[in-house]
Amino acid sequence: MSRGPALTWLARLTVGAATVLALAGCGELGQLGTAAHFPPAKSFTVGSRVTALVIKGGSGAITVTGSSRPGVVVQQQASYTKTAPAAMHVLRGTTLTLSYTCPAELVCGVSYTVRVPSGVSVSVSAGAGAITLSSLTGPVNARADAGLITAVGLSSATAIFTSDAGGVTATFSAAPRSVSASTTVGPISLTVPGTVPYKVSTHTYVGTSTVTVGESATSAHVIHASSDLGSISISPA
Repeated sequence: MSRGPALTWLARLTVGAATVLALAGCGELGQLGTAAHFPPAKSFTVGSRVTALVIKGGSGAITVTGSSRPGVVVQQQASYTKTAPAAMHVLRGTTLTLSYTCPAELVCGVSYTVRVPSGVSVSVSAGAGAITLSSLTGPVNARADAGLITAVGLSSATAIFTSDAGGVTATFSAAPRSVSASTTVGPISLTVPGTVPYKVSTHTYVGTSTVTVGESATSAHVIHASSDLGSISISPA
């Protein structure tokens, strides 16, 4: 390993570790008596046609589930110290965007639980919180600055997973055309149908890579996985 990549890796590892420690510190503050408010969750349904869902999260978990039912159903749970976050949803064309803003206070965030129709593309990001995706059929792009990304029963043709401090676990029910998974600190586990071979590339600075799916350099099904600090596993279902 050359000095340049080593320094880059150490810098990214330091950022990831600092994020984890900061989150742990916030948790301890909460346990010491910080009075956070958790009002009843709010729900609404978007009956208009939606082909793309974008969630711009911050502090809070995000769960998105695919369904054969029409319409998008959103449940949002706020948490805050003094002033509630201002949650917004905007439908522009056929793209639905969920987001919120917070005042400067110790605790402020929104957790989302969303149900989407089949075929909707899903792009979600979380600052500090887990992302859970299930039974989705459209393209997927998930990013967590500090949190685990878990995907189950995907039949998406394309999927991108990125976590700075956390792991990625994804299971596909149909052979994806393109999967990219990367973490700074955390393991990656991908399970895909073994009915086709895959063009696989993996990279990790600290950790092992285990690939047990069939491989072909000319396959139209491409998987790329990269972790600075964490093991990588790519296996058949």
